[in-house]
Amino acid sequence: MQQLSEAPEGNFQVPPPPRPAPPPGFDQPQPPQEQPRPQEESQEACVDTVLVIFPDICRDHVAGLYDEVAHNSDQIIDHILENGGSYPKAKDRQKTLKRKRDAVVVDEDTAAAAKYGAADRASPVMKLRAHMLIDHRKEALSSDFPDTPKVFIDATLTQSNYRLFPAYRVLEEASRTFDPAHPPYNKIKTARKKSPQFLEYLVQVYIDNPTNDAEMKEMMKELQAARRMRKKAEEKRAEERQKEIEEEENYVKAEAEGTLSECGCCFSDYPLNRMIHCNGDTLHWFCRGCARQTAEVEIGNSKYELHCMSMEGCTAGFSNEQRSLFLDEKTIIALERNEQEAMLRMAGIENLESCPFCPFAAEYPPVELNKEFTCQSPDCEIVSCRLCKLVSHIPKTCEEFAKENGLSVRRQIEEAMSAALIRKCNKCGTPFVKEEGCNKMTCTRNGCLNVQCYVCSKSCGYDHFNDKTRGGKEGNCPLFESVEARHEEEVKKAEREALERVRAEHPEYTEEDLMVKVSEDVKKDEQLRKARTDPAARLLQAHG
Repeated sequence: MQQLSEAPEGNFQVPPPPRPAPPPGFDQPQPPQEQPRPQEESQEACVDTVLVIFPDICRDHVAGLYDEVAHNSDQIIDHILENGGSYPKAKDRQKTLKRKRDAVVVDEDTAAAAKYGAADRASPVMKLRAHMLIDHRKEALSSDFPDTPKVFIDATLTQSNYRLFPAYRVLEEASRTFDPAHPPYNKIKTARKKSPQFLEYLVQVYIDNPTNDAEMKEMMKELQAARRMRKKAEEKRAEERQKEIEEEENYVKAEAEGTLSECGCCFSDYPLNRMIHCNGDTLHWFCRGCARQTAEVEIGNSKYELHCMSMEGCTAGFSNEQRSLFLDEKTIIALERNEQEAMLRMAGIENLESCPFCPFAAEYPPVELNKEFTCQSPDCEIVSCRLCKLVSHIPKTCEEFAKENGLSVRRQIEEAMSAALIRKCNKCGTPFVKEEGCNKMTCTRNGCLNVQCYVCSKSCGYDHFNDKTRGGKEGNCPLFESVEARHEEEVKKAEREALERVRAEHPEYTEEDLMVKVSEDVKKDEQLRKARTDPAARLLQAHG
């Protein structure tokens, strides 16, 4: 046992505790190690890495953090998490850009036409000051139309309810299209001198003066707008006329050089430099007008492939270079949209539903289970009704929504009649109407090509019909019949049912009130159309 040694008076000395032996190799304390510095990344690589963690983040926002926070993706990710994980979404940015595109400032002339040309725009009230303003309008119009009699100007201004802009446009058209053989008025022999106060630069001086009368300044602005519209229209007509002259000169030159060629579609002659050709082994030439019209027809048929229009059975298409000569931007977009939809159809996805407002499509359960379609396209995101293809009104029915939105009872009957006339493909939903031929219908939409019966709308083959020679049996749906008779019968049936339904809901209306009224001219046109398409109607007309 350790003994305590004697210390000076009054104190006891306690020996210090023994020190632990240092670990081997650590005789001296070591300084703290420096943390490795984050490795810098390029902006593109940094943004891409952050998007892996936050796929819906706005790229521009990440690029901003790259400049403001750090040039390292880990540090940017930490920064986002430290701020609660909230950040601007890419779709929000796209919506903002779309709103900006949609809200592009309307050009000055269009805005002025909408403002001054509005039918409900207030006209001066018939008071002393109003008479003064009307007189100024008459003076301005008389100054700009110096050979038009004032009687005609006064009458035009009165008919336009004393609004200068619409009166100006009427007078401009009358002056431009003046026909001495059938004159709307007698021009005055000596044209009036232009009133100095309505010279263009003085009009602007008057508007710029803050002390001038506000109503007079507004009238001067209206006059300026009318003059700009007139000038723009004149420039456009001059440009169109210049193009016509150039085309005429080009035709004459081609005729002299022997470089005219026949369009393989309309068989008219055109200069070769105004034609396009297919990309087949043998080139077939067509005018741009026929090529453009063919593209529009294909778009209407939900197709996207443009094939050679030659009568020789050529199946070639048109190169992108040739397409650019006859397709505008809207037509190209429409063809691309049809192609995208066709690719989805050909992928064999069942229950594919498309957004009625954009090309987006997705697999959906039957409409009985889900009546709404929620578009996932960032530029759209509209929730629509899968039955009426309008913006969603669920839980209200389509009929309730129609009534609340002012759809007249007669309009409801008209729409029921139209619906009876139009069929829809039972696979892709494309609407169609048969004009002639048998009742075995093939959907023309790319990627669909579904075959169905025109009578019952069921998918079928020839054995579905009553033609025994093609595998059918008596009592089945007819393969051939008068399409006019079927349409007329189904439309009348739909009209009767709609009338009964509407009258039950609105007993205050009589059947006469709700009948769809058609003019005699329309009835005659309909009879002529039936005579052209229905053999029975032609026979009746011949013996009538």
